[in-house]
Amino acid sequence: MRTNESNFYFLKEVNKNIFKIIKEAEKLYTDEYFQQCMVQTRCFAENVTKSLLNGNCQPGDNFDTLLGNLDDYLINCEEKRDLIKDLYFLKKAGNASAHTRAVDKDGIKALECLQRSFEIAVVYYSMKNGPDKNVCKLLFDEELLVTGKRSKYKNTIKEKYLQSLAQDEEIQRRENISKPKKKRTSKFDRYPTTPKTHPKTFFTKKRKIILILWLIACIFSLLALGTVKFLVNLN
Repeated sequence: MRTNESNFYFLKEVNKNIFKIIKEAEKLYTDEYFQQCMVQTRCFAENVTKSLLNGNCQPGDNFDTLLGNLDDYLINCEEKRDLIKDLYFLKKAGNASAHTRAVDKDGIKALECLQRSFEIAVVYYSMKNGPDKNVCKLLFDEELLVTGKRSKYKNTIKEKYLQSLAQDEEIQRRENISKPKKKRTSKFDRYPTTPKTHPKTFFTKKRKIILILWLIACIFSLLALGTVKFLVNLN
């Protein structure tokens, strides 16, 4: 027989009305009223939004307006992005369930709505009652949702998954450490150069002699040319 335990028990300290709404959503899920469960989580999300706005809203504001105001109101909140995303998800899922004609027994979608509601509830508690380590480390317990009793095992499905993921990352990290690191190379390494310890001089003895002879030849040529011009002018 299901007990009165709830994943959202900590909300009683903050807002009993919001706790009552989400607890009813849990009951609807357990009784397999999945459509109604999703509609109820939407109602939960809207009431949380109004509560977080602290009166900065009008009685006629619809959910979209409330979410837009909340986005502006929580400008300095680090968790704002995920919070707004989860609230929009519950709004969309709740609207779809409320307006569909078919009887939708989508337990997976309803479960996701409850899980997102739980994440919202943890952030909501911190904003209203201050950060609490015991609440922040809580994980959604599927067994508690279905049976009304907390899991006999310390780890829930989510925590087991996170532990498995962390273990895989640790194994990968160790493998990367054991692999020899490749030496970083530069494009200049493709064209290695060797320093010249004894650079060759351009003006060697042989070249100096050739240059002197070439200058002498040029001088004699100029003298001969001048002599010819002089003789021609005399005639």
